[in-house]
Amino acid sequence: MKRTTAAGLWFAAVLTLIVGAFGVVILGERRIADQTATNDGLAAQLATDTAIVSSRGALLLELSGFRVRLRQLGAVGRPTPAVAGFVHDAARVAQQHHTTISSIAAPASPGTARGRTEPHDALPLAVTVEGRYADVLAVTRALSGLPVPAEIDLLSVVRTARPGAVSVAADLRVVLQRNGFTAISDVGGRPD
Repeated sequence: MKRTTAAGLWFAAVLTLIVGAFGVVILGERRIADQTATNDGLAAQLATDTAIVSSRGALLLELSGFRVRLRQLGAVGRPTPAVAGFVHDAARVAQQHHTTISSIAAPASPGTARGRTEPHDALPLAVTVEGRYADVLAVTRALSGLPVPAEIDLLSVVRTARPGAVSVAADLRVVLQRNGFTAISDVGGRPD
């Protein structure tokens, strides 16, 4: 009987060990499966969040590019009318290039400069720039790149004599947008 009892105990011990190992494996697999499901969910959420952040970064970069472009067009932070903005910027450009703007005038008739009438929202100006030839051409190029929307035409260049220097006087036809971009506080804003 001792032998049966010892064999029974061994059998019970082995059976308990097998059942215990099986229980541990089953519980471990469930825990691993739950953790894998949680990890997969987190990975999917991370991928979604990464895509959102990436697109937001691209959108912010694009937004900053739009703001730069609007500033170039004079559409952001420019509370002054187009003519005042142009005169201010033209004076700055002329000073930078060591030239003089000797006159700025609105022609009596918009069609006199080239024989055509301007659209209602355009304001033509006759501008005379004096200085060295290279400087006058540089001013003409710089005026074309001002933030105020304008069309610049070089009508004539005449040689003038100043005491001690030879210079030129250039007559320009400048057509400003009358209602141009006067103020946009942000990308979603509208012109005044």
